[in-house]
Amino acid sequence: MQYARIIVPTLALLVSACVQPPQYTDAATSAVGVRADSKFADVTLAVVPTDNAEKSRHYIAQVEGMMMGFPTLTVAEFNRGINGLFSSRFGRVLEVRGEDEARTRNADMIMALDSKVTVGQVSFTSTTVELSGVFKSLDGTEIKRVSGRAEKMIPYPNFTNQSQATFNEAMGAFAKAIDEADDLAQEAQRLAQTRKANQAVAASAAPAAAPASKFPTVPLAVRFAASRERPDDVAVIIGNADYSKQGRDIPDVKPAYADAEGARRYARDALGIRDGNIIYLKDATGAQLTRVFGSDKDHRGQLFDWVKAGRSRVFVYYAGHGAPASQGGTAFLVPTDADAARIELNGYSLKTLYDNLNRLPAESVTLVLEACFSGASQAGSVIAKASPVFTRVEAPVVPQKVTLVAAGAADQIASWEQDTSHSLFTKFFLLGQSGEADKSPHGNGDGRVSLDELDRYLKETLTYYARRYYGRDQTAQIVSGGRAP
Repeated sequence: MQYARIIVPTLALLVSACVQPPQYTDAATSAVGVRADSKFADVTLAVVPTDNAEKSRHYIAQVEGMMMGFPTLTVAEFNRGINGLFSSRFGRVLEVRGEDEARTRNADMIMALDSKVTVGQVSFTSTTVELSGVFKSLDGTEIKRVSGRAEKMIPYPNFTNQSQATFNEAMGAFAKAIDEADDLAQEAQRLAQTRKANQAVAASAAPAAAPASKFPTVPLAVRFAASRERPDDVAVIIGNADYSKQGRDIPDVKPAYADAEGARRYARDALGIRDGNIIYLKDATGAQLTRVFGSDKDHRGQLFDWVKAGRSRVFVYYAGHGAPASQGGTAFLVPTDADAARIELNGYSLKTLYDNLNRLPAESVTLVLEACFSGASQAGSVIAKASPVFTRVEAPVVPQKVTLVAAGAADQIASWEQDTSHSLFTKFFLLGQSGEADKSPHGNGDGRVSLDELDRYLKETLTYYARRYYGRDQTAQIVSGGRAP
């Protein structure tokens, strides 16, 4: 037993020493963020992780996995420390991807946080933690740079690598730099006051304001490369958000309007589809779905009539609930007038949708589903008096002509942003199609986004943030016809 006490820790440390720190870049150019203290209590901070910050998390996770339970800095502790630093100082913190999204979501300023971590794993090596941040106004003007650093060498013999203590020391130095930056606090307060004043002027100038909607409507701030117009192509965009207005026992899908508007802009700007060729439905009923897509008895709905044989490419986007029948089995889209206890009677069968899309005389058909079919949703259970844990759904085979891009597997939940502004899948689908998925390491930079590039990008973003925010699995399904998702 005495030998085991010495050999096992030694082996753990030698194995963990195989984990090499990443190649960090020199510049801190983006951000992260999170909450409020006296100086910044009225300030909304927009946050975006840098490449170095993401590399740090992945590296820490590798070291954590190799340490076999021995003390080390964990990803959870790293996230809690970063989040706690900002959430204890700022009134509101948003995680965004750039200035456009920060403006859309009414932030006061952006903060770029860069982190570089090297974990010492054997005696006489050092653990270093560097945190540096750049505060900017929404027009990109730099306001203030702050930083914190700590380094500790591991003495001999020592089977703990002191990475947690080093991290805490660096966090303390970084927090102190923020707290002592009076010029930063003054400028942040000025920006917050300016935003509030502008909002007050806009509110007073507006006509008698209607009650604020409980559903976000602003699409994701993303730009697409201009596409040549394709006058024969057709799109169907559906955003089912308000399920409560029908008095049914089905929870709302808060981001669906904003998601659908983002999909409409994608269809118009990136795919070149004319506004007049876009069928746009908000809170579609069962009758409307049948009118557009046809029924199991007659596939010739409105979409069929709009397609030019052999010339039209079709893009269909649906944001809303999906569900299995009340006892499991077949998957359905859930219209806003559906009865939760009788989905199999008044839902719209996913198999019927697949079959009717496959019968369109179109050149190609792409179906994007921002929905899950487990019977569960982020807002609660879709199926009345049923536990989604025991519900099993049978995903139909995707027909040969249809390319499916779905938010997750049949038994997974489609996750939203934490402020319900967008669904995670739609957010990263649109960002990926804007060109992000074509960039290294996901793509080859040839100017077009392939399905393989999109798949790799969604695994790196959607899958990661669903796990980070909610601790749940969500993996987008991309299927080119003839297979089950």
